[in-house]
Amino acid sequence: MIPELLEALTTDSLFQEWQQRHGSASLSHFFAQINAKLELKSSWEIGYYEKDADKITVFRQLDHGFEIKPADDVFKKDDAVVEQLSLDSLNVHFEKAQEIAREKFPELFPKETLGDGFVILQAFKEQVLWNFTVISKSLQFLNVKIGADSGNVESHQAVSLVQS
Repeated sequence: MIPELLEALTTDSLFQEWQQRHGSASLSHFFAQINAKLELKSSWEIGYYEKDADKITVFRQLDHGFEIKPADDVFKKDDAVVEQLSLDSLNVHFEKAQEIAREKFPELFPKETLGDGFVILQAFKEQVLWNFTVISKSLQFLNVKIGADSGNVESHQAVSLVQS
């Protein structure tokens, strides 16, 4: 699904025209909203990062083609690096990562009831990861990162949204 989506984007005339003006931009992520069952709630968005401008441009999948969102600031810590995403090591596709996440969330967070959230396919610390984040009913961000090469859970965390 993801490689085919990227191929559809890169052969789309809207993208090709944009790329002529932004040749230094590199693929940074795939993003979609998910529901409490970890099912897609939105179409995929594909991000391209321009290091010189420190901006990200997002292309959103439509029923027929794509739309482009204006370049925007990158949501990251000042010292963080936006890594280029390569799909070369993508052995675990979304459906498999989704299955793993559905199995692991109850194991890793047994007392939590999942709410809506998002999934990102990104490169982080030179590893391609499926990054599932949801908000629990107890107002915590629950996060599970799954290696896109191996399917292993690389990390997980719960962050409270309420300061005690």
